[in-house]
Amino acid sequence: MKALVTGAAGFIGSHVAAWLLRDGMDVVALDDLSGGARENVPAAARWTPGSVTDYALLGDLFAREKFDYVYHLAAYAAEGLSHFIRRYNYETNLMGSVNLINLSVLHHVKCFVFTSSIAVYGANQLPMTEAMTPHPEDPYGVSKYAVELDLAAARRQFGLNYIVFRPHNVYGERQNIGDKYRNVVGIFMNQILRGEPLTIFGDGEQTRAFSYIDDVAPVIARSVWNEAAYGEAFNVGGGTAVHRQRIGRDCM
Repeated sequence: MKALVTGAAGFIGSHVAAWLLRDGMDVVALDDLSGGARENVPAAARWTPGSVTDYALLGDLFAREKFDYVYHLAAYAAEGLSHFIRRYNYETNLMGSVNLINLSVLHHVKCFVFTSSIAVYGANQLPMTEAMTPHPEDPYGVSKYAVELDLAAARRQFGLNYIVFRPHNVYGERQNIGDKYRNVVGIFMNQILRGEPLTIFGDGEQTRAFSYIDDVAPVIARSVWNEAAYGEAFNVGGGTAVHRQRIGRDCM
């Protein structure tokens, strides 16, 4: 079986690619390196530099490789920043995804796996469950939810199978700790390395759940073998609450 992994030089994408290879999949790794690093790509994957916004490149790739599965993890994920880069956000996160969906329909891909985000839920929807109706509050969340809706439409109209995952606070090796817009664990680690005080909002009693990458990546990679999951969206993350203050102490 052959899979395309977009965002394969990024944090979650590189780990998903590695798990697919471990399970015997032939993996083509696509990334434009706007947020990832070439050294993150597993050596056994067939590297293809490029962007999901380049429809001609994608068309040639799909025609040549005849993918069985598409794992779409490429995105510019910066929720707070997305208000100020609206055009770039929608071109990259929405139109890039639509390019892949179009080609997956045309080339009869067996299943399209999409990593969405808990940002689709919006504010004050706690606890977040798949039964909730998403109400995204920023352009990043809007773009992710729009892709989910487009996948559902493509399945109804053309029979494209898909699975949606909404990861929650994933951490681990190859995470970009220099990114000040994502993941409090990385932000705290970066502040400690710089000798800066940890940023704690409010009284520090807020709780969040965190998930280690090797508990998340294999679930995403192996999902295509479970046809009962086709057409569904799943939260994927830890279920144990952790206090922000404790996170800060543990990072020390």
